Amino acid sequence: MVLKYSLRIQMQLKQGYKLHQGKYQLLNVIGNGGFSLTYKGIWNTEIRGNLGKIPAKVPVCIKEYFLKDYCRRDSNSPNVVASSPNGKEVFKKNKDGLIKEAKILSEVHHPNIVSVLEVFRQNNTVYIVMEFIAGQSLKQEVVEKGMLKEDYLLKIVQKIGSALSFIHKKNILHLDIKPSNILINQGHNPKLIDFGISKRYGLTDQQETSTSMLAVSKGYASIEQYDIEGMQVFSPCPDIYSLGASMYHLLTGQVPTESILISTKGLAKPRTLNPLISEKTENVILKAMSINSIDRYQCVEDMLLELGLSLDPCENSSKDEEDSTHLITPSLKEPIFTDNDDDTVLFVANKNSKKKIIYAAIIITIIIPLSIFIFKGSKIIEEQGLNSTYTNDSTTQILAKDDKQTKKEEAENNAAAEKAIERIEQKKLEEQELTNKKYEDLLINAKRYLANEEYELTKSKFQEANSISSSKEIEEYIKLCNNELYKEEKDKRYERYELKMKFGNFVVARNKTTGFFGAIDSEGHEIIACKYLSTSRNGANRSFLDKNDLYDIYGPDGSLIQEGASSYK
Repeated sequence: MVLKYSLRIQMQLKQGYKLHQGKYQLLNVIGNGGFSLTYKGIWNTEIRGNLGKIPAKVPVCIKEYFLKDYCRRDSNSPNVVASSPNGKEVFKKNKDGLIKEAKILSEVHHPNIVSVLEVFRQNNTVYIVMEFIAGQSLKQEVVEKGMLKEDYLLKIVQKIGSALSFIHKKNILHLDIKPSNILINQGHNPKLIDFGISKRYGLTDQQETSTSMLAVSKGYASIEQYDIEGMQVFSPCPDIYSLGASMYHLLTGQVPTESILISTKGLAKPRTLNPLISEKTENVILKAMSINSIDRYQCVEDMLLELGLSLDPCENSSKDEEDSTHLITPSLKEPIFTDNDDDTVLFVANKNSKKKIIYAAIIITIIIPLSIFIFKGSKIIEEQGLNSTYTNDSTTQILAKDDKQTKKEEAENNAAAEKAIERIEQKKLEEQELTNKKYEDLLINAKRYLANEEYELTKSKFQEANSISSSKEIEEYIKLCNNELYKEEKDKRYERYELKMKFGNFVVARNKTTGFFGAIDSEGHEIIACKYLSTSRNGANRSFLDKNDLYDIYGPDGSLIQEGASSYK
């Protein structure tokens, strides 16, 4: 516990740390997930009236992009740095995900969805500033108070369902609905937060994703979220599954079985865990959590209708722009990132920007030494009595010719260097993409095989994925496969025999193929070989008749007491 606490302290920024040239000040960490650290902070702003203004401190929520499995806090600065070469690529590739989350949120204005204020880049990472919601998550409510009452939960579901319907009409999927991502403010109004893995689909159903990583919340993610190809076309069904799974948890106090394991482990009906749940609500939860998306509700409105609810009307009341007093807030229109003196402007690197960097490097390595050479040459000419201002025509022509030839060679070298570097970078990217694609395909196929109880294939795929990038989760899956394969082998051994009666720590068994008797242990291994025509009890021992009509007498511990006896006693 002490080690975990110290590591957590090393990750987070210190209390009182200032961001964005002092515009924001951090108070404390209020969330710590796989993708980010979330702080409560203060926005140092001002309230302006017609006659003047006064300073104000507004509570805000600040999310810092911090991919904890791939990066760390620099020991000598507040910068976030990659923890490995592979982590550097992953961290860089997904940094723009937080910007996309902010863009998605900036286009969504709903009373039950958290509002985003600003996004900026600092400390080699990205920060989103959002409204601070004073209250607690539904997960915290269950931990502190136990299972929620059904009528209370349905009021929440109506509002969250309304928020989901609103974003679905904009072709946006949340993809991470769970009790910890639903906050209840002091006015008892629920707010949907954390669009960190959300997807926005265009007219061609091509999705814009706030993260390029495959990310799911176990127990709440639908089975299609484990498959990248399963999310190519827009459908509300994944969010509907997660809403049903969240209701399951909030009404029973238990996280539901992971979707990919339901076919093997099963899913307990909610009423068996909480008899106070109505049959109607149980049926809605189970339908929303159907394994096949086609068996679920196809829109949130249908789900609410079956619960006897309607969409909560979204009231977009417009404020009078001529109010005498107003709070100065940043615009949420494009661009939503800011450009301050000490902040880096957010942009997506392309080939042109890379060429500029290469060209600058060539200037440093070629032009500067060439300048030194020319400077030294002019000094030598001066020392030989050739005045630099009054050089003769032949010298000027030679220098001009040399300069022209140098520029030509320089241009050729520049072009060759650019092409060589581009080929190397392209090859690296292709190799990395192939490795990432292979890794994702292995995980997807492994979990498919697992869902079909094909444990040998599941194990081989997980082992191959583990050789690319190891994790505790994969090792747990391999352990699960080993246990299931062991059970299968044991069951196969048992299938060879007809079990007769208990004998000491063993069971008298008859081999189905040969018809001969013997005894096996609890693992299905023969302790007394199945080579006897019959067997009979002999006190605490047991006599087995062989092909020569003689008896071998065994003790209850499986030891041979007497061999070849003429009588069974």
